[in-house]
Amino acid sequence: MKLQLPDPWYDSNYPERPLSHVSQIEVRKLPNSPEFFFAALPNGDNDYIHEWHPDMPKPEYSENSFAVTFTAPLRVRVASKDEWKTASRIWTKSHLVFSKKSDNESREFEYRGKTFKFAGKYCYGGSLSPHGRWLAIFSYTGEETPDWFFGGSSVKFGDIFWQVYDTVTAEKVYEWQAKNLKNPTSLHGPVLWIEERYFLFPEDQSEQNFNVVTLPEFVLEKNPVTIQLPSRKDDKSQRIPAPNNNEAWTPLIPLTPEQAKKLTAPQPITLDEVRAPRQSSSKQLLFAIREETANEKRYRGGKGAEEGGDYNYRLWSTYYYAISPDDPTQARLASKEEWESASKLTISHGPDPFDKLNDTVGGRRRMYRPVPKTGALGNSALMASSDWIAVFSFTPDAESSTSGKIFVDIFEMRPGNKLLTTELPYTGSPVPLFERAFVVEDRFLFLPLNASLESFTLWKLP
Repeated sequence: MKLQLPDPWYDSNYPERPLSHVSQIEVRKLPNSPEFFFAALPNGDNDYIHEWHPDMPKPEYSENSFAVTFTAPLRVRVASKDEWKTASRIWTKSHLVFSKKSDNESREFEYRGKTFKFAGKYCYGGSLSPHGRWLAIFSYTGEETPDWFFGGSSVKFGDIFWQVYDTVTAEKVYEWQAKNLKNPTSLHGPVLWIEERYFLFPEDQSEQNFNVVTLPEFVLEKNPVTIQLPSRKDDKSQRIPAPNNNEAWTPLIPLTPEQAKKLTAPQPITLDEVRAPRQSSSKQLLFAIREETANEKRYRGGKGAEEGGDYNYRLWSTYYYAISPDDPTQARLASKEEWESASKLTISHGPDPFDKLNDTVGGRRRMYRPVPKTGALGNSALMASSDWIAVFSFTPDAESSTSGKIFVDIFEMRPGNKLLTTELPYTGSPVPLFERAFVVEDRFLFLPLNASLESFTLWKLP
């Protein structure tokens, strides 16, 4: 469909003067209304940082706004100031994604293990829908010429292309092109995603005419999923031999009983490292889980008095697992050879205090935007990635303090939009589980469900 706004965007400081540029468009909605209210942000929203740092300037809006209904036939009208002020902001902003491996020669864009084709000669990145279902790729062609005013080079005239892909299937669901346009890169935005159902991109440089793509209906992927690792014991409760073992002998003779007790205290099971097979087609993650499988006093003979005597003997066994984020039923034990041929991935651990302060030019400020937590107790934030935070909280059962429900609320890091809320049961104390949560490659959030690290809840982050 085509969306043509009936009037230009006007400057709020000079109401009769049209805006010369629009960086972004904000969309709001009233409850139970089919209409969406549009207003222009000439300088962008700055992540609405004024909402949690009151000394920061508020975004500047256009003088006018419009009400749009997308059900056919598409309708648009001028909205009143009261309608705009009464309506609530909805989540329409893209996540900008940049391929780790973009090849302008093959015209392919790689994003999280999948390959997407683009039609133009140049492609800088993609626009991901808020919940991560769709990826829109803007590309263009044309001859680069020196830009004497700004330096470097630019394309004065060229063709532009849009392709929209399903990120789950990697299938293309829409494409569009326009030929011989002036300053083709200027038509990269502003773009809007509305309820993962409509994608809007500008048809020209007026920020007044938009193409409206109605996206296919889809069923959301299950998020999160539970992953159960195979047992480290066989059906007779005998320990399965580990692919890797490390042992340590600690002399006890020079230690006091208190020192020996502290030094030889049992250590918890740990996740040491996460890797991925080097084959790009593989979607597996490999875990290394380290468990203390022996901790006992042993007599160790020696040649001299200093070498013989009582020792503490410890054995750490490392087990390797392969899991599939797309199919949690595929979890299996992996071999040492698989592990050694895989590449190390970046993992980050949490949590951070939710009210953590950070040194900035304007002084010490909150690092995280205040967002509501679902549970009655607990208030900690895990920096899941550069884009997301997960807030962990819990509510004990009324009849028992050792059981209840865990809540995980995932929000955008800066604007504060909520991605989802998850409810899980717990027994014992949930706080040690929160402390052992971790994120892999800014993409997957894991929360262990027990101290033995035999099962996890996994969230996929857009």
